[in-house]
Amino acid sequence: MSNKIVVIALCMLVSLLPLKLRAEAVVIVITAEQWAIPRHGERVVKLPEMQKLVRLWQNNSNQAIEISYPGGENGELWLRELIDWLIALGISSVNIKTTVGSGSKDIIKLTVQVAGGIKQ
Repeated sequence: MSNKIVVIALCMLVSLLPLKLRAEAVVIVITAEQWAIPRHGERVVKLPEMQKLVRLWQNNSNQAIEISYPGGENGELWLRELIDWLIALGISSVNIKTTVGSGSKDIIKLTVQVAGGIKQ
């Protein structure tokens, strides 16, 4: 069998897997401008990005959330505050992983591995 046929056959098999066995990554971006609002519980909960993250988390609380943040003191402060808010919203700190390097000094990226397809 040629490599091309094997690849096509594997792709077909993967497409037949039930949705609950698949995992998709959802990337949520929060900009410094969005985060610059005066933060209190009511406003943070109303941020569309936070609503989406909490909704994804509620579908499966075993999901890993990776936070990529800008380096430096400001990035660290932003990261720590964001983690505090996520915990306050019911997301377990055990499932939060962090990495330096969001690609820009004014964004934080939250990547969620969503098992079972995306229900938004």
